[in-house]
Amino acid sequence: MKYTQLIVSVLSGLAVCIPLAAKLVEYVRRAVKEKNWGQLMKLVMDYMAQAETKFANGADRKQWVLAMVEASANEVNYDIDPAVVGHMIDELCGMSKAVNAPPVK
Repeated sequence: MKYTQLIVSVLSGLAVCIPLAAKLVEYVRRAVKEKNWGQLMKLVMDYMAQAETKFANGADRKQWVLAMVEASANEVNYDIDPAVVGHMIDELCGMSKAVNAPPVK
């Protein structure tokens, strides 16, 4: 009888610990990604500045920046979402247009 209670106690403890361990792993992965987000943004802005001098068309600039960011991320084995990076590029361009708008007379 004691062994049965012991086994049930161990199994119920494992049933609680396994999901907690899975959540901890997920949290650590997300924390690592968020830690690198500032570096990714700096990289995107640097590539955007280079694209300004290389391409006349905005769509070509965006495609080049996305390709360069993906290549850089693959080189260091960092997983990125191209849709998120594309949205970030659009937001940075919109912000730049607002900040650099000609003065209203």
